[in-house]
Amino acid sequence: MPIANEQSGTRIDEIADGIHRISTPIPPSDELPPGFTFNQFLIADDEPLLFHTGLRGMFPLLRQAIELVMPIEKLRHVSFSHVEADECGALNEILEVAPDAAPLCGEIAAMTSISDMADRPPRVLKDGETLSLGRHAVTWLATPH
Repeated sequence: MPIANEQSGTRIDEIADGIHRISTPIPPSDELPPGFTFNQFLIADDEPLLFHTGLRGMFPLLRQAIELVMPIEKLRHVSFSHVEADECGALNEILEVAPDAAPLCGEIAAMTSISDMADRPPRVLKDGETLSLGRHAVTWLATPH
């Protein structure tokens, strides 16, 4: 199932049991000679989690890839490392189609951005807190900047 979209080159690969990497390449150009690749990670579990959403304009490609693994409306958590367009630009688009999903972030992201910009309140994890997804678990590690 690696190629999710032939035209864009978006692919999805299971990199560990139940953990999928979604990659969309941006070809080399005059503005970006080496090109670039956007990556998101989907943990398909009892409470599925998407880590990084990619840019808002890339949401149709992301949705198409997720739906090769599971219905997108089954997502429960949408998390990201920090707040920038390539990490959480499509957050509200995902929340619109996944009615039981919530942003999952640390205290600082919730306070400074996500509580205001997301269409649904975030689930806030404290430093070191672990969330069970079923067979998998994630732990929030706050990193000072």
